[in-house]
Amino acid sequence: MKNIILSTFILLLPLQSLESQEWFTNFDIAKRLALVQDKMLFVVWEESLFQRYPLTYNTAEGDMIITDLSQDNSFDELIWEYFVPVLLPESAYEKIRQTSEGRSAEYLAKLNDDSIKIMDVNMNIFNSTDPFNFEQNLSKIIKTYSLRTTLIKQDLTNYLKHKNFTTAFNLASKYLDLAMFVETDAREEIVVLANIYFNESIAFLDKTKTDNREAYLQRIKLLSIKESLLLNAGKKAKRQLKKLVISDINKINIQLYDFLKYTTFMCLGDNDSAALHLSKLSNVNIKKANLIIKMNN
Repeated sequence: MKNIILSTFILLLPLQSLESQEWFTNFDIAKRLALVQDKMLFVVWEESLFQRYPLTYNTAEGDMIITDLSQDNSFDELIWEYFVPVLLPESAYEKIRQTSEGRSAEYLAKLNDDSIKIMDVNMNIFNSTDPFNFEQNLSKIIKTYSLRTTLIKQDLTNYLKHKNFTTAFNLASKYLDLAMFVETDAREEIVVLANIYFNESIAFLDKTKTDNREAYLQRIKLLSIKESLLLNAGKKAKRQLKKLVISDINKINIQLYDFLKYTTFMCLGDNDSAALHLSKLSNVNIKKANLIIKMNN
């Protein structure tokens, strides 16, 4: 009943009032709005604003504006245009820390510092490798991290409703697809975000009884080769593929294997080898392959 009330509240709020209102302090309401508007969350620890909080912005004329986010709300409308802003109270720290156990030292440092964190609706940080500078640049943050999450909306919703191997794996896979459309500077970070969900899916798989466990683990391993291609590391992808034996590829992963072979050869300019796999690809996979090839060339 509580979720229905929150969702109804969000849907009834006029867009103009959302743009002019203060930042959310309730993460549950904020994430539901983010789902509705296909946005990421713009998150700052509330106590960070108890002191001076420099923020810079580059205008279209090439000028740089310097402001103090703790005192000046003139950029709120701009932030609302691209994100859903949230001031997280310190009381939320323990819950987020618990969900972040096992993450890299770099990720945990980002969680703990006073920098702006761009999060998805599951409180996972997108800009986890973005170094914290005292004067953060809002223009760069918008350009690099203002994702529209339309492509992954259903998978985000499914994961929020029920966390299991399937929802975590599907969301991770969709994040890799989304990586084809983000800024180059953000591509590595979205791969890191996808791997948070891949790791969760493996943890769920370890607790799930299924005859296809090894096939699913193999699929995740194959998708790590796709990650190499997304990061413009075609030679690394080729080395990864060389370690695989075609007879060991599970039948549910054959199409993915052919996709990786074709895309890798094309990225490396070996069109003849790539042609051996082209006829085995679906139209959807050909389109995805072409996007990755374009990125690599």
